[in-house]
Amino acid sequence: MSGQPVLTPEDHEHFIEHGYVVVKNAVPRETYEAAVTALEAGKDEGRPGTPAYKPAATGDLIKACQTDRMFEAIQELFGPEYPFTPSRGGSDMPRPYQPEEEWNTPQAHVDDSYPMMMPNGWAVGSFTFLTPVKPRGGAFIYFAGSPIRYRESLSKSCHMVKGLASKLEYSGPHAEFHAEAGDVLLFQQLMGHTGSTNVADPTTRHALLARWHPQRRIVPGNKPLEEMSTIEKAYSARYLKEIFGLDIQVYQPTQISESDAKLRDGFIGAERLVTYAILHFGGRVNLLYIDAASPSVIRRAYSENFVEWINAGTVDLPVGEICTLQFHQYGLEAWLGITSDREPGRFSLFMSEDFEKWNEIDHIENCHTATPWYIYPQYPSKVAGGQAVFVVNPSNPSQVVCHWGDKWEDFAVWTEESPAVRAAEGCRIDDLTIHAYFADSIGAFVADVAADAATGSLPHYTQPDDVAVAEKSLEPLPFSSPTPPRQIRVINRGRHYWLVTYVRNHQGQDRIFWGEIDWENEKPVIREISSAHELEEAMYVVGFI
Repeated sequence: MSGQPVLTPEDHEHFIEHGYVVVKNAVPRETYEAAVTALEAGKDEGRPGTPAYKPAATGDLIKACQTDRMFEAIQELFGPEYPFTPSRGGSDMPRPYQPEEEWNTPQAHVDDSYPMMMPNGWAVGSFTFLTPVKPRGGAFIYFAGSPIRYRESLSKSCHMVKGLASKLEYSGPHAEFHAEAGDVLLFQQLMGHTGSTNVADPTTRHALLARWHPQRRIVPGNKPLEEMSTIEKAYSARYLKEIFGLDIQVYQPTQISESDAKLRDGFIGAERLVTYAILHFGGRVNLLYIDAASPSVIRRAYSENFVEWINAGTVDLPVGEICTLQFHQYGLEAWLGITSDREPGRFSLFMSEDFEKWNEIDHIENCHTATPWYIYPQYPSKVAGGQAVFVVNPSNPSQVVCHWGDKWEDFAVWTEESPAVRAAEGCRIDDLTIHAYFADSIGAFVADVAADAATGSLPHYTQPDDVAVAEKSLEPLPFSSPTPPRQIRVINRGRHYWLVTYVRNHQGQDRIFWGEIDWENEKPVIREISSAHELEEAMYVVGFI
């Protein structure tokens, strides 16, 4: 280690505002030249850039290109409170010369299967360039300032980044990164970027891609802004709103006894709440729910501070008596799944772009309960991929079957299916929630499981290796509340963390409560949030504050 900072104060500011920083001359010439020689010598008869392009000699030569100078720069971005493991390696991302190809206008995307407001699998990406990059020579394409614009939008609808990433009003204009050999580009997890084709340089472009996260969860918390590390500033809603004047909705539940009482007592009460669905969308937390007194009426409420709720009337969807509601969002639209008229039951899927008008997309019969979800191909499942609906059939209520296809509009005629979740023989699954909680591939199911027809349900969970393969049975999920929670819904996520709501009985009435599940714990627990301070702490973790 040199003892002198690698990055200047201006570098840190540039990383926060524009989403990236460049470390010049991070790799010695003799190091990257040796690595390129090995990579080029390892090409077999296949065309470079295809699966047949398999370098035979990388090993230590590639590892040597991940230098102490790069690791020092990453640690300076993280700050002393966030040590990380500087493992040496990286994946070569070659761009061979393809003069016959077109150089298409770049469109931005963001990495990760299920990206969110806060870093999950990784926080900083690195591209180590082993060869110089000429204009249209296979450059890394970046969209400067896109993390801030995405973050501003996510403060209003926290699940929509995959839908807005490619839109120019959010990504901003593209630029090619014309690197010199030995340069390292460090970029934020929410950086809009894409690759490009080498149509101009007969020399293959070689660059090593790697991703980094500190050893613990990044949580800016309520630190004074000037005491935050660079990575905390980049992901702090308070900092971005204060410094850049962004239109970021920073939730501040007031820490007064009235707010504490509202959280302790829950919200949206009824003698019996049949079901509900909740989604952060359009700058509000939106809630649809069913009171057993009027089981065909979808009631609506919303909150702008997570504590006080405003009645917003009803949603007119003539689907019969409703049994379960589920929201899902992966792009710009909100999707609402409704199961109704049990025995045999119907599952209907609706879509809305504004939470006012809902259009029915399709429906299926013979359904006890169901949950829509998007399976990012090859990551959470090696079996399924694309739009998916997880269905419990009345004839086999202890099992969930995953159905998938290319379009929601066709889900009634999908033919692909696989058993995805199972409970103990003789049990009944009444409700199911699925979400990722770490990186690209790792997620969990949480279900309401009843032992028999006469008993109420209890929360269960499983952490599958593949979300479409039922290798593990559901097991009981402990909880801290005085009465059993049911219908767990995920409102937002952090690294190994869910901010949730659920229904439970409170003083003879069903009410909805806030809670959290920390998947870093050896044994996960649904922990109830019962004070404004606890809610504020949870909102720091998921990035609302």
